[in-house]
Amino acid sequence: MRSLLACLAAVAAGPVVAGGLPAPGVYCPQGSDVPAISVHGAGVGIDLLDCPRARLSGGRLRADRCYANGGSEVPYDTDLAIAPNGDLLHDGARFRRRSRGPCP
Repeated sequence: MRSLLACLAAVAAGPVVAGGLPAPGVYCPQGSDVPAISVHGAGVGIDLLDCPRARLSGGRLRADRCYANGGSEVPYDTDLAIAPNGDLLHDGARFRRRSRGPCP
């Protein structure tokens, strides 16, 4: 019974891969004119930053080092949640995973 409950809890949490990050892919904004979010391995591209070693916990995405255009390095801490259907929620916008190609 405990294993069944654990399995149900994992399914309810949505599509998450090791490290707590969402499934790899490009997440396109739905009805908002904001940049897409990309997830690749342990890295996340968010808010025009490339964060190669990001961590997601408690609704916060954190990275000790992210790279901006021009090569600037900055730490980053922002809101990011995974909805039960796998969508990402960030800064008041919803992002849906696209199976292939860039965002429309």
